[in-house]
Amino acid sequence: MPTYKDEKTGAWFVKCYYTDYTGARKQKMKRGFALQREAKDWERDFLLKQAAQPSMPFRTLAELYLEDKKAHTKLITYETKKNRIDKWILPFFSDKPVDAITAADIRKWQADLKESRNVNDKPLSPGYMQNLVTELSSIFNFAVRIYGLTVNPCQIAGNAVGKKQKSLTFWTKEEFDRFIATFDRQDPYYTAFLILYYCGLRIGELEALTVGDIDQTAGTLTVNKTYHLINGKGITTPPKTEKANRTITLPPFLLECIKRHIARLYAADSSTRLLMASHSTYARQMELHTKKAGVRRIRLHDLRHSHASLLIELGFSALLVSERLGHENVSTTLNIYSHLFPSKQSEVAERLEKLCEENQY
Repeated sequence: MPTYKDEKTGAWFVKCYYTDYTGARKQKMKRGFALQREAKDWERDFLLKQAAQPSMPFRTLAELYLEDKKAHTKLITYETKKNRIDKWILPFFSDKPVDAITAADIRKWQADLKESRNVNDKPLSPGYMQNLVTELSSIFNFAVRIYGLTVNPCQIAGNAVGKKQKSLTFWTKEEFDRFIATFDRQDPYYTAFLILYYCGLRIGELEALTVGDIDQTAGTLTVNKTYHLINGKGITTPPKTEKANRTITLPPFLLECIKRHIARLYAADSSTRLLMASHSTYARQMELHTKKAGVRRIRLHDLRHSHASLLIELGFSALLVSERLGHENVSTTLNIYSHLFPSKQSEVAERLEKLCEENQY
């Protein structure tokens, strides 16, 4: 193992040669190891990454997978994947050779998940466990596509942790009216919750809004970014999808409410954030005022569902609902809300009868 000690600093360093993916022979140097063992461990892992064979340790595959995701997905997606892998997947599979992991190992891991507790000392939900199973399967699929793994053991093991319960919770307009009536009209949260309910924004889209996103002349609100808190730092990124970039026409009452809110902001310019609260603060405010209003508890994101439900109840098409919500395509809207659209079968039959009543068939 080509590890060396720097006599000036007392630290160890690695100097080795490797062949990259193009077949070129290159040199790699890495300094700053306190112990020779640490230097040798780093060199071994580095060379395994370059060789990237199915026999590599799972932790090496996970690192390669995350490097790929960091290059090709949004930062919030990468961080979510990394947190899941670090907390729930690596502790079980870390040192196992990838091609030695069997379907039985996967089933054992799934059984452990069922007995695990989250930070609130509650069992993991079926939906969250399904996300973890999907993440692990994605890692093995990555190994199959890129590194020659013969088979994904997750496909053989199947899903033994349960699936997400598909449910849709939303407020009717009467419920929302009771909720919003508990706020003072000068309260910034009054404006925030009106925007969420009557525009159907995602919470990150609401947090990213700036004064310049409100066209007071045209009466529109433009969504062109989203806000995330990543590792304690606020970051603004492009929206979730390309179609999430959209301009929403505001009802006049909401436009006037937003104008009054902007007038109360100190020295605001076009780049000033419209609303400064965090996701967790909105959630706390929602829980507090839900209790005051005596309405059933829903999540922040369910206000988006409530907006969609309101539009459907008012008779608008799936295409318009899709445009308003910024879904990538109308099929997404129908997958989520199809059961809310009223059946028009009898109306179709009646109109066909009227159209053809003079013909003798």
